[in-house]
Amino acid sequence: MKKSRSLFAVLSIAVTTMLSLGIGGFATYQSSKSDLEAIDTKISAVVKNVLEHSDESTSSALYIIESEKFDISLSLLSSDGQITPIVESHLEEFEIPNQDLIEKALNTPVTVQGDYPYRFRVIETPSGDRLLLGASLRDVDRNLRQNLNDVALFTLFANALAILLSILLLRTHNRGLDRQALERMQEFLADASHELRTPLTVIKGYTEMLSKEQFKESADKERAFSRVNSEIKRMENLIHDLLLLAELGESKPIEFHSTDITELVQGLLNDFKTLHPARSIHSTLDENVEIDCVRDHLHRLVQNILTNIEKHTPADAPVRVSLKGKAKSLVLVIEDGGPGLPESAYKSEIKAMTRFDPSRSRSSGGSGLGLSIIAAIVQEHEGKLSLSKSELGGVRVQIELAL
Repeated sequence: MKKSRSLFAVLSIAVTTMLSLGIGGFATYQSSKSDLEAIDTKISAVVKNVLEHSDESTSSALYIIESEKFDISLSLLSSDGQITPIVESHLEEFEIPNQDLIEKALNTPVTVQGDYPYRFRVIETPSGDRLLLGASLRDVDRNLRQNLNDVALFTLFANALAILLSILLLRTHNRGLDRQALERMQEFLADASHELRTPLTVIKGYTEMLSKEQFKESADKERAFSRVNSEIKRMENLIHDLLLLAELGESKPIEFHSTDITELVQGLLNDFKTLHPARSIHSTLDENVEIDCVRDHLHRLVQNILTNIEKHTPADAPVRVSLKGKAKSLVLVIEDGGPGLPESAYKSEIKAMTRFDPSRSRSSGGSGLGLSIIAAIVQEHEGKLSLSKSELGGVRVQIELAL
């Protein structure tokens, strides 16, 4: 339970972080991109005006910068590499770019990083000189840093909110689980006391009659002792099954281990064939079907099914078993040629204490909880259990577990 809580909290924080960073990062990128586009628009306006009045390149550039109040510096780059400032701006220091950048800037604005980052463009004049248009990126970088800080703060706030909501949701969920667990425990105790009451009543009755020597004949005493022993054995079976059901119902961490289900089923079938030579047993098992599971519990599951067949079908009733490993799951089907269950049983939900035919467990001395245990084990492994009428005439039990 603690592991699932931690996982839920980690997932909540991870999702919140990814959403915050994704949305905030995209917004920050778009904001920075818009700032650069605004600078490029101003530079392009100057370039356009200069190209339209190429005979007066410097004057045209100077005129539009001053008239539009563009925060753009204008410098003249002579053919000998000397820079002569004409218009100053917030660009604190305009370093002479290398020749490659200058050639590139003849066609498109270029960004230069450094202590004083800027964006610049070069215009070729008819006289052979070049005009350099430069715009400071200080405000753009400052806005970018501020936006990134805002995204980080928002992410921290969102994560804190996600953690708080996760705690509240988990508490609400846990209260619901505790209530359900209490209801299951009350139902379990009520059913357990009901199931134990019958054998205890029989044992108490025969014990009192034996203590009062109400049985005179030796044969009657032997029958009484036999009846008491039978009920004691039935109580032992019932208690064992109840304890197993209680264990399966606990929400404690379960250790699963890789198990060869083919080998497990084949071993139990070999024992079943040896003990019941009169039965026709046909099996089709895929080889090397492995699954992560609790081996002892799956062993008990298959054994319970075969035990039910042994107790509640004729000695010569046929049995058919198939095991198929699919891409993501295994399907185990066990069928018998017995009398089957009441029709209503095939549509009923199988849960703890379910008994489809009480007389069957009474006559066999069992607890009647075999199917309940099977259902609990399937649920423990998050599988699917279904009962239907078999083509052989009896019950068809199908179990599907994820590989």
